Amino acid sequence: MLLDDINAAGGTAHTTAPVHAMPAHIAAQDPEFLDARGIEGRFGIKRSLAYVLMADGKIKGVSLRRKGSKTGKRLFSVPSVRAYLHSQMEGGK
Repeated sequence: MLLDDINAAGGTAHTTAPVHAMPAHIAAQDPEFLDARGIEGRFGIKRSLAYVLMADGKIKGVSLRRKGSKTGKRLFSVPSVRAYLHSQMEGGK
């Protein structure tokens, strides 16, 4: 039965299309930086591994904090994470 037939018969139509938490034009944009949670969600790399990779110079990150503050926010460069993963596919260079 076609979707139009279901609607015409007074039935309920359902879809299997994914639901987006944000508009598609925004979701389609690739962020340049992500925090540790974002890196884990997008690439499956946990926080501790991200810090090790950054310390080894394999990915790039930046710490944002106010002058005199002990704590801040660490952001990781998405292109550097992607480049690292691609290098691993090419033989671990």
